Amino acid sequence: MRKTNTEIVPLIKKKALELLMKRNPDAIGMRDIARECSITAANIYHYYTDKDKLFQEISLDCLHELNAGLLEAAAGAEHPKEKIVRTINAYRSWCFENPRKALLVMQGIKSADDAPPEIVREYYVCNRTGIALLEECTALGIARSADPALDVGILVTGLWGCIESVLLKKCDVEYWNNGTAYTDRFIALWMNGIFG
Repeated sequence: MRKTNTEIVPLIKKKALELLMKRNPDAIGMRDIARECSITAANIYHYYTDKDKLFQEISLDCLHELNAGLLEAAAGAEHPKEKIVRTINAYRSWCFENPRKALLVMQGIKSADDAPPEIVREYYVCNRTGIALLEECTALGIARSADPALDVGILVTGLWGCIESVLLKKCDVEYWNNGTAYTDRFIALWMNGIFG
């Protein structure tokens, strides 16, 4: 792969994300993305070996965007427990405000399980934010967690499962348009288990 052009890579990612907002990843080819960028298919391969690598990079960008929102939400609170509450609410809000992006990042884009460990670790940037917050609460004696990484992992995947069931209309019909009420119950259960 040759040295990246600082202008073309952001354009490729922008156009690919625009396509992903309309079509599923398996319905998009590298030629489609190249056409949207007004470059040749051969040119796009100088920057990305395949569409999975490109989509995974876009997924990481989305996760970093989400994590920036989590950090901002936590910064708005003084009490450590309130930081966790605000962070959880920010995660949920981002998913409900960006449903297509959330579905792509959480399930639609092929996992980077074959990537080097340092890259795989980047996919859990939001978890690391939550772990740091929970460790702070545990150190202060206001939370019970023998394994903050496990407890945050359960929170993130469990809450995502609730959000996903709302987005895909797989929960009770009364919650299809009231995802906050549906997810509030899971959040309360988790909070009670950690802080109760």
